Order: sequence, then structure tokens, then C-alpha cells
Amino acid sequence: MAERDVEFADLASSGLGYANLLFMATVILELQYAKDSELTIFLVEEPEAHLHPQLQAVLLDFLLEQAEQSVRDDSQGPAGRIQVIATTHSPNLASAVGSSNVVVIRTAYPAGDVVAPESVALPLGQINLDEVERRKIDQYLDVSRSELLFARRAILVEGIAEAVLFPVIARHCVFVGDGEEAVRSRRKLRGVSTIHIGSVDFTPYLKLLLSPINGHRLVDALLVVTDADPGVSGGEAADSNGEEEVADPTADTITYNRADALRALAAGLEANEVLFVAEAPHTLEADLLVPESANADVLKKAYLLQHPRSLTKWSTIASADDPTEKFYELLRANKKLVSKGQFAFDVANQIGEGAAFVSPPYIKAGLEWLVGENP
Repeated sequence: MAERDVEFADLASSGLGYANLLFMATVILELQYAKDSELTIFLVEEPEAHLHPQLQAVLLDFLLEQAEQSVRDDSQGPAGRIQVIATTHSPNLASAVGSSNVVVIRTAYPAGDVVAPESVALPLGQINLDEVERRKIDQYLDVSRSELLFARRAILVEGIAEAVLFPVIARHCVFVGDGEEAVRSRRKLRGVSTIHIGSVDFTPYLKLLLSPINGHRLVDALLVVTDADPGVSGGEAADSNGEEEVADPTADTITYNRADALRALAAGLEANEVLFVAEAPHTLEADLLVPESANADVLKKAYLLQHPRSLTKWSTIASADDPTEKFYELLRANKKLVSKGQFAFDVANQIGEGAAFVSPPYIKAGLEWLVGENP
């Protein structure tokens, strides 16, 4: 343990995590005898127990190192190989070894009249991902330490703004009140993982979550929320508060329809009933201005918190024939119009404090599907 820079006090004043680690270290010493065998399998149950994430990483690195260093030529004697199999509920550990080395064990209900659940094994290495897609997933898992591999019902969103707003909109705008149905829906949503992928490339994640393995897949229900991002004709020249506007060189191009592409991918994986794609007609921030601009006061306040001297700019949006379209045009013309993460936080804060707000229809439809009976 000292060789791994693990520092702790006297055992009597150390926590249970270090005590467990010390016990595991004594067992690991037995691996020195592995050289006398062809294969030694080292089984570790829940190695993360009572260990903080940094120490989990130290332990996992050691176990991986032991397995890698054990590989040798067996022409002159036993191979001495070590295989480590760890069971874990820790996203930190599950995401650190690479998806090819992960086998997800989950319960499933077999088809037919059998109602008793069974345990099924889903080796993620068998999923048909090309090299770039698998590297993207592994890099994402390694950076985010997300619960993606443990999700049964999940929401995939493009960025942090959606991840901040969706839980608040669900609780305060969609599943409202003390009725049995609303309470049940809110309780269901607490078991849903909302995962932002930081891009618009959902394809590798859909393949990971929806691909059938041994007749089963990782998730029971997947809601994907994406923006249509239609093209616009032009942008603004300058902000009313003197801030420089940056033109979007792609503003007059039409992006491909991600929603249709994702539905086609799900169809190819025979997962149509497991996927619901909720598509914003424009983009999240603009489409929060639902018909009749019911949310205009909340969005105005959030906008002015970032740009206190831009009341004229917001008035231009509010007075337009189509405020949503106008807001979208300005967002496309100037990437600095709003800081999207902060804007989402300010909107969510107002909703949480009781401000009147109406969920955009596409968000409401997706959330209702996710907690419905079919998924």
C-alpha cells in the first residue's frame, strides 16, 4: 500500500475503507503464487466499499497492472496469468476500464407467460461499434464518471442546459399536484438518469444502450432530446449594449434532421418501442418561448441578468411577430447572446421559486412517454 502512496494513520483511528483496503492488500499478496499456475482468477466483490473515488482509482490501477504484467510466454512453464473480475455499483470503476471490459448484469423478464425475472449478462464488447465510436464512449465515460452503464430508463440531452432544466420542468410544470398519478410520475422520474453528452452526436450512445445482446439491451426506455436547428437567413449586426456580435457562418445552411436519423437507427436495432425522440422545433432556449409567449417574463428576467443593458434587444424579441423565431435567429447570429448554462440555471431557479411557466410541448410529450406504461 505504501508503494501506491496510500497514507493513513494508525489502524485504530482509520476508517472502514482503509481497513477493507488493508485486508484486500493481504489477499493480493497471495497473487505472488500465480506464477505457478496457468491462470489465476481473482474475484473482488464491490471493491469500492467505503473508499472515496480517488482511492478507488488507485486500487483499480493496481489490479489492472497486476493483470497486464502477468502476461508472459508459457513455453518454459506455467503462463502465470491473472484475470481480475470485479463486481461493482461504482460508476467510477465501471467507466475506468473501457467498455470492452464491462459486462452488465441486469434483470429481465423473459417472453411468454413466465413472470419471474432472470439475470442476464450483457458483454458490451459485443456491441457493434467502430473504433471511433467506442473511443468516444470510453472517453466520455472516463471524463464524466456518469451513471450511463447503470441506467434502466434514461434521458440523453445535448448539453448542460437541458440537464439543468428538465428535472425542474418535470416537477413544477408537467407532473404537478398531489394527485396519485402526479406523485407516481415524479417518483418514477427520480429513478431516471439524465445524461448530457456534450454534443449532437447521439449515434454511439444509442448503439450502446439499444443494441440487442443475447436478446436484451441495456435500457428499458430511452428519451432523446435534440434540436432541429433549422437554417436562418441572417443575423444581427450589433447588440444594443454595445457588445460585438459574431456572425454564424453556418446560419444559412440547413442541418440534417437528427430526429429522423435517430429513429432510423433505432429501427435498424429493432428498438422502436424503446426510443422516443423529442425534437425542439428550433433550439431549447428559443423554444422555451411557447406559443403566446407564456414564459416571456421568466426568460426576460434570465436574459437581463446576463445583459442588464440589453432591454431594447429583448424588446425586439418580445415584439416580433414570432418571438420564438426571432430569438432563435439572434441565437444563431451571435453565439455570445446568452451563456446557455447560466441561462438555464436562472430559468430553473425562477421555476423552482414558483414562477408561472409552461412546458414546451415536445418536452412534455417526451417526459409523459418516459413515465408511461409502455416503457
